Amino acid sequence: MSSYDWDSDYESGDFRHWEPNASSPELAALVAAGLIDENAKVLDVGCGGGLDSVFLAQCGLRVMGVDLSKRALEIARERAERARVEVDWLVGSVLGLPVRAESFDLVTDRGLFHVIEDVDRLGYSSEMFRVLRPSGCVVIRGASEEIGQDRFNPITEVAVDKAFPKSRWRRGAVVPILLSSSAGTIDARIVMLQKNE
Repeated sequence: MSSYDWDSDYESGDFRHWEPNASSPELAALVAAGLIDENAKVLDVGCGGGLDSVFLAQCGLRVMGVDLSKRALEIARERAERARVEVDWLVGSVLGLPVRAESFDLVTDRGLFHVIEDVDRLGYSSEMFRVLRPSGCVVIRGASEEIGQDRFNPITEVAVDKAFPKSRWRRGAVVPILLSSSAGTIDARIVMLQKNE
């Protein structure tokens, strides 16, 4: 995984171009449809400023947000305090999550998988497999192509199938969505994968 200095972007405020304007509508749809059990424990990887984590906690779910950036987690803590919700925040890498095995029912990823290099994607999926309970799911959302100066590692069916072997995962459709931020929208993909028991 890249050694990019995420803290410097969060310190300078230069993170708004990737941060959503509000919690993710696709997560809201999953909650509204009753597809996330009310007792579910959720891990938000690469949680950044914590908007999705805070939203899920507002829905009554038990949530942990993990990010490499300490400054991002300070912003996330402030948001959770303002919203009067509890979220467990943890500094850590998705390639070596500092959490117990089989601790979560759902992992949500908005914009992390698309910055992970091919060489690290199997490590990513291995960690997802390790931390999820049997039949747990991971929801991944990220860029469908490289955009401007951003060097995204696009999310495609081929890339997902390579990182998430069928022997361990059941993949849903990889479908187009738009990811919004203060900088506008990007063409993206969403996919849900379920851990085989």
